[in-house]
Amino acid sequence: VAGAMTGFPSPCGACKFLRRKCVNGCVFAPHFCHEQGAAHFAAIHKVFGASNVSKLLTGLPSIDRREAAATISYEAQARLHDPVYGCVAHIFALQQQVVNLQARLESLKAQNYAPL
Repeated sequence: VAGAMTGFPSPCGACKFLRRKCVNGCVFAPHFCHEQGAAHFAAIHKVFGASNVSKLLTGLPSIDRREAAATISYEAQARLHDPVYGCVAHIFALQQQVVNLQARLESLKAQNYAPL
């Protein structure tokens, strides 16, 4: 957790990445720790921009911000890996895996019930 939140002099990961002072009430501080937050925030900043993410998080009820920050981070990483489809590529791959496993299961059931 950031220095502004704990009283320590170190900024949160987002403020560290942006090279700015982490102020009390920083919207990023609860979601981007000092140690790993800068690396996670770098992708978010590159894909969405710090200002856009700040506005988005600020506009949400505080109870929803943690999940939103994690989702934004996941999507940013996916967009860097696949700029066209982002996390949708993961969803398609998982859906295809489910279809393949269902077909295999049906095949195994059919073999198991076949007369000898």
